Amino acid sequence: MGLIKNIFFITFFVIIGTTFTSNFYLSPALSAGKVQDYGGEDDVENPFEGNAEAIAEGYEKFNQRCSYCHGMRGVGAKGPPLTRGYYKKSGGSNINLYSVIASGLQVNGQPTQMGAFSRTISDENIWKIIAYLRQEYKDRKAAGSKFEYGVYP
Repeated sequence: MGLIKNIFFITFFVIIGTTFTSNFYLSPALSAGKVQDYGGEDDVENPFEGNAEAIAEGYEKFNQRCSYCHGMRGVGAKGPPLTRGYYKKSGGSNINLYSVIASGLQVNGQPTQMGAFSRTISDENIWKIIAYLRQEYKDRKAAGSKFEYGVYP
């Protein structure tokens, strides 16, 4: 029963995420290089956002699984920075980020180096990683970051 439930949720998020990813990829705000804050009426709520314990766990998981490409604290390395509030290819909503982590990223129907992690990172941990990225963005913004590539704050 649990496996069927997980398959249902993953399929749901992939379908919704793909739809939203397409819309955000074509968004003029993103192509103009503007900061794309998350949230809004249509966004999916992250169950771990603002939860300090979950954010700390998200930090650990991010360092284990994501920092090699996206840099420590998500400031960018081989892959793009994830803590500056700007998502050029995928959009910055919770559902977009979840979809990209779970299903990978395709641009114009072609896979990118961002592969799918739904088989190796649990749904819960994906949400915790996103909660961590959100908190890191808020902390950087509060510290007056200029959001330079590879630089913290």
